[in-house]
Amino acid sequence: MPFTNQRQYVQFTASMHREYEYAVKKMREELSQGRTYDHACDALTDISQEIQIFVKEDFLKIILAEEHFGAGIEISDIALLLELPYEKVESTRLALLNDMMQETESAAVTTDKKTGGLQ
Repeated sequence: MPFTNQRQYVQFTASMHREYEYAVKKMREELSQGRTYDHACDALTDISQEIQIFVKEDFLKIILAEEHFGAGIEISDIALLLELPYEKVESTRLALLNDMMQETESAAVTTDKKTGGLQ
């Protein structure tokens, strides 16, 4: 099942979770050595293609959450640092905001169902 076409979260198996965690660690190491984002993604040769595709998209969201929303670094600066087009980083920022909105709405519906609409 391709991850990139999924709007909902995918349940990782234990093996997939280990691969994902390894890939994120490897991406962090590559970026800390001054590699570009694309070069860091290219270094993920020893994991499954499925996880590579998922991590390539997901890790940019992680960076944005940490560096833009957490540390206040401008999108344009992140794009320059990672050597990615501004439009790619901005569209990922919007996708992250959309993900957060959907998750908030889903949590609200779940809460309503549990409380019968009473808060």
